[in-house]
Amino acid sequence: MSYAIRVLMLVLGLALAGCSPEGEAPGKQTGAAKGAAQAASSASAGFVNYTETGDLAAIRERGVLRLLAPRRTYQGLPRSGMPTDGYRAMAEAFARDNGLKPQWIIKDSLGALIPALLAGEGDLVVNHLTQTPERRAQVAFSLPISRASERLLSAKAAGPFESLEALQGKTVVVPVGSSYEQSLLDRRLAEPELDFTVEAIEHSGNPDLLVDLVVAGEYDATVLDDNVAQTLSQYREDFAVGAAVSETRPVGWAMRPDATDLQSRLNQYLTSHTIARSGLENRTDDLAGIKERGVIRMITRNNPASYFMWRGELMGFEYDLLKEYAKEQGLRLEVEVAPPGVDPIDWLQAGRGDVIAAAMTVTPKRAERVAFSRYYNKVAEQLVTNRDHEPLDELAALEGRTLVINPDHAYWQSAQRLKNGGVDFTLTEPEQDLSSTEILLAVADGQYDATIADSHLVAIEKRFATALAPGFEFAEREHAWAVRPENPELLASLNEFLQRHYRGLFFNVTYNKYFENDERIGRYQGERLTFADGLSPYDDVVKPLGNSYQFDWRLIVAQMYQESRFRPDARSYAGARGLLQVLPSTAKELGFSLPFNEEAGIEAGVTYLDWTRDRFEEYLPLDERLWFALAAYNAGFGHVQDARRLARQKGWNPDVWFNNVERAMLLLSRKEYYRNARFGYVRGTEPVHYVRNIRERYQGYLAAE
Repeated sequence: MSYAIRVLMLVLGLALAGCSPEGEAPGKQTGAAKGAAQAASSASAGFVNYTETGDLAAIRERGVLRLLAPRRTYQGLPRSGMPTDGYRAMAEAFARDNGLKPQWIIKDSLGALIPALLAGEGDLVVNHLTQTPERRAQVAFSLPISRASERLLSAKAAGPFESLEALQGKTVVVPVGSSYEQSLLDRRLAEPELDFTVEAIEHSGNPDLLVDLVVAGEYDATVLDDNVAQTLSQYREDFAVGAAVSETRPVGWAMRPDATDLQSRLNQYLTSHTIARSGLENRTDDLAGIKERGVIRMITRNNPASYFMWRGELMGFEYDLLKEYAKEQGLRLEVEVAPPGVDPIDWLQAGRGDVIAAAMTVTPKRAERVAFSRYYNKVAEQLVTNRDHEPLDELAALEGRTLVINPDHAYWQSAQRLKNGGVDFTLTEPEQDLSSTEILLAVADGQYDATIADSHLVAIEKRFATALAPGFEFAEREHAWAVRPENPELLASLNEFLQRHYRGLFFNVTYNKYFENDERIGRYQGERLTFADGLSPYDDVVKPLGNSYQFDWRLIVAQMYQESRFRPDARSYAGARGLLQVLPSTAKELGFSLPFNEEAGIEAGVTYLDWTRDRFEEYLPLDERLWFALAAYNAGFGHVQDARRLARQKGWNPDVWFNNVERAMLLLSRKEYYRNARFGYVRGTEPVHYVRNIRERYQGYLAAE
């Protein structure tokens, strides 16, 4: 083991353990240290919480409606229905309608919401809470947002448990203190002949982990709400849904039991905005009907051009455009993700959505089935090779080369036409069913010589896979949205929106966010390892923060270089800001207001890294917990958990990042894997390179001393 590595492990041990004589848990601060940091955070935000237990009149005197919600750690990629952000936007709109400023009070767990509400730390719980008898005894609820029943889940191989009697001699795992635990205990008390064991465990709140325990054979069954089970079934097929454990119960938002005026006003608001989704599944009405129900449903794909999740944020060119349209029309946007192998047009005609926004190319064959909007993007098929190979700037350069293309893609027909036209090259298909993105990455890695892809996909991947060398472009083709031919009002409205915004400020900013090439990496290649007076211009700010949060300050500096190259005005394509590139929504949840000054930007980043570290199990080795925290900082906690689950399935160690979980992370950019991942597609190369680069730079700092 090299000297630098030995020093690294020693420093990691000291930094993460904190050298506490009481044996503090890894990653936890002492009360004084964390309290000081949180106080600084509140000062940065300009909002200091208070205790208020009154009704709407008392809330109005304060001028603020405090909205309690859990962190969005486990919100997977929404594949059907309205994302959580949509409900949060409704809560903010409700506050403003009542002349109040919305202020989010974020808690780390669901279990902390009701105690915080009753203690006067917040005024309204904005989260889907099942109305159990125990909860109704504590709080008042809004009108139902939805309904749910608790169901038994078992491994698919074992088959469903069709009744509780079938659980004889079995063990059911549930989160400790959950409504599921109470329901099972109530049933067993009411029916003494039932003979099963309830094992209540400390649980992070991720339903996938419960199902994983059952599928792995560690337990026989678990219990989840039927709507949660339905969400899981959208991306995994290894479990079976069995008997109901409870009756169907309403789900709603919560307020204090004596907040009757607040409850009444909220119920009026929810009723007027028709929050219930009943009857939306198969609707084919035109714009008037869409406005009556207040929801427009977007059919799309989970890919880096249309719709994906990054650092917990829903993103995508198509998603951002249609979200703006919905906002202008006063509508909520719901998303229906068509899985691989499903034609979005079939879903549109069946009434599962109102508009297809999925980078769909206008073709005569498709136009026989749908009505296309005016185009909003033009793309060209483009030759692409590796920068270390001879360029493909003209068709003649294809002579003697090898194009690798999926035969199911339209690019295959384009290549066949080239061959039929006399261009002499080898056309072959990949060894397995790969997406265009996967083939592009294989070209960047040198596995394939060249391929053909749409120019907008090439632009996206070129931002990260800098070894790609785009070449000759063929004739442009148009991308447009698609609606049913019998919906002329919706088509006209979409056309007006696109006509007004196309190549305008909003459109250009959105387009550049996803497709304009970013030369940031090359721009900084010549920078030195250290500055004359230290490692960075911000050492004096980082050192006390590192001490407060029990991080080695040199690690934070290494991360800062990776994030911003020490530029306080840095801003990523996704909107992350500051020296440690914190998203505005994340900063808001952590209690920081924008714009950042340099100190606040650093503190927000360190606070977020501390939060990601605390999400991982304390039994993890100290260094592994840090690598996972860095990966989660970059890609989002959910994607890291998806990678750990996949690593376990592959027989790799889910508790080790390098050469184990990082291998699984790379697979999550491949369709065959991300379609079964809770958080969907992720460009796995980014967190893999991110963690490795920070580790190498950190080692360099240590070795230079």
